[in-house]
Amino acid sequence: MFEDVTKEKGSHGRQWNTLHGGYFSNPAVAAPLIEAILNAIDISGTEVIVDLGGGTGFLLHELINCDIVPDIRLVDVDISERQLAAICHNRIVPVHEELTGFMRGDADRETKRFLFVMRSALHYHGRKGLFPVLRHLSSQMKSGEFFVHQTACFERAVDARLMNTLYTRMGTGKWYPTVKRLCECLESAGWKIMSVTPAVALPLTSRELGRRYGLSKSRLLQIRDELADRFGERKNVFSFASDGFFANLHYRIFTCVTV
Repeated sequence: MFEDVTKEKGSHGRQWNTLHGGYFSNPAVAAPLIEAILNAIDISGTEVIVDLGGGTGFLLHELINCDIVPDIRLVDVDISERQLAAICHNRIVPVHEELTGFMRGDADRETKRFLFVMRSALHYHGRKGLFPVLRHLSSQMKSGEFFVHQTACFERAVDARLMNTLYTRMGTGKWYPTVKRLCECLESAGWKIMSVTPAVALPLTSRELGRRYGLSKSRLLQIRDELADRFGERKNVFSFASDGFFANLHYRIFTCVTV
């Protein structure tokens, strides 16, 4: 995880909001996740919202714009100091910590009622790290508290394999599960899944990925050709172009409650 975060430092800070066409700073794109979070707030008696891997604080800022209860404490946990430095609202409390090291008491008094939220962060922990980080986060929650997150995953195993091959070839440790596998991990870690709904897919181009991960055009073409041989084109997931490729990272929104 640390290596991937280090590679991406050039994209952190204010420029993060322009990454991939502004996907991560687009209110319309985030609206389904915000709605799921607001629904959880309404039924959970939330006193503290913790955005895990919250980056520049965009999600929490959107919740502020929705006029959530002023007394709710908003905490942004992130491993990147540059991301936290870009927070632009004084109501948002930054906590510089990795997710596997985060403790409930780092955010507020442990006796308060917490809601954990997350967007596009679990894949940083890789295949071997997925369940341990989920188990750790679950251990920091009390029975009846909600975890609402938008996580990249795929309905079909072949699409997950394709995307994982792509990210491995790009030199990252990121890993994407199937929806089924992620549900199994969530339940084993201690949550009951209340709902799973689709979110807007993240469109990716080889040019953008090359900039993000420091890859040459020749290397990207090698990757394209390997994926073409192994998988061919996959509708709505991966397609080829003369100068590279296009991909769609699929997301689901999970509303979970701690058992």
